[in-house]
Amino acid sequence: MNALKRIVRAGAIEDRATRRIVIAVSACAFAEWGGASSVLPLLPIYLRRHGSSLAMVGLTMAAFFAAAVLVQYPIGRLSDKIGRRQIQIAGLVTYSVATVLFALFAAPWAAFLFRALQGAGTGIVDVANAAMIGEAVPEKERGRAFGAFYGARTVGMAIGPFLGGVAGLKNMDYLFLAAAAVVLLATLPISLLTPRLSGHRPVARSQRTPLWKSRSVMGVGIAFLAGGALVGTYEVCWSLLLNLRGATSWELGLSWTLFAFPFAVVSLPVGWLVDHMDRRYLVLVALAGSGAFAVIYPLLHSVAWLVGLGALEAVTVAIGAPAELAQLSASVPPAELGRAQGAVSSMQTGAVAVMATVSGAMFAVRAWLPFVVAAGVIGASIVALGFVWRNVPGRGSIPGRASGAPAVVPAGVETPLAVSPEAISLESAG
Repeated sequence: MNALKRIVRAGAIEDRATRRIVIAVSACAFAEWGGASSVLPLLPIYLRRHGSSLAMVGLTMAAFFAAAVLVQYPIGRLSDKIGRRQIQIAGLVTYSVATVLFALFAAPWAAFLFRALQGAGTGIVDVANAAMIGEAVPEKERGRAFGAFYGARTVGMAIGPFLGGVAGLKNMDYLFLAAAAVVLLATLPISLLTPRLSGHRPVARSQRTPLWKSRSVMGVGIAFLAGGALVGTYEVCWSLLLNLRGATSWELGLSWTLFAFPFAVVSLPVGWLVDHMDRRYLVLVALAGSGAFAVIYPLLHSVAWLVGLGALEAVTVAIGAPAELAQLSASVPPAELGRAQGAVSSMQTGAVAVMATVSGAMFAVRAWLPFVVAAGVIGASIVALGFVWRNVPGRGSIPGRASGAPAVVPAGVETPLAVSPEAISLESAG
């Protein structure tokens, strides 16, 4: 926790109450993703050894994201009404229960169902985490806040897969139980350090921001969709590709770790860039880098080169997510941020689900095919963003989204936001 405090202070989050929220959400993300990712590198192989075909492996991995698609938009809207904290805790508990069941039942269709339940839990938490930061942090510091959040989350993703790779396939049942316990621990910083927000007054349907008419929001959705296509491919095919090249279990875990640590290291400098540069250009740079690496990977036959280039790719990928989320939170009022976050997250996880569903079958045809298809989706998204984001501001808040002070304020304190202070209740944690 002290390390997280130093990270956030280094990122120049000035207000103490805001800093506490960023620390809590970052600590939650660290524990959640550390536990959840520990099983990820070996999961496709584990499923294969328990009777799943390559196509079924793809379906099972896709079930995680398909379930998230179903819950993210309605849960995002619900978090606007009742607050973020209750949603975060419910999602973490859901994931933990599903992971315990995964340890007990590994038959193909049981694994499919429990992976879907894990996805629902994770989708719930991700929407509420991002919306809480976007609501609580002033626009001028939001890039650094998202950088700290993604940095902490990625450190968890660095540690978890490495430990999972060391544990190996023979200890996967125990690994599932340990992952469930770690994710459940993520409820502690949320329960202890974040305010109990009663939410905003419901926004009448006639007064809601039409998200599909906002070119800024639609651009973020396109970027999320492209990133989702790549994640869906790697979710299924990265471990299969390394296994095809002769990688051992610990090398699989190391590949995830060596991607995550550079990502975490550059997250704070990237957050500063997001607060001081045009967010649109940063997103385009990240997407272009991801597409190039996706084409290169299947051409390589050396495990060392695959792992090394994965670490290099992390530097470009780290730019994208904070820039996209900062652009989104600058585009809509706080009372609609959960809905907007749910909408673009649904686009992303939908793309992940589709690619995870088909990439296993594509890999069985040609190992390079799913990677090239994902790169093509990224290329098309870059072209689309050139049109959608033309003349859209990439710095500051988009007209119609007030900025300046945090959206989370004590009741009765005047705020320049376009939401009355009575619409939000800030009570002491617990």
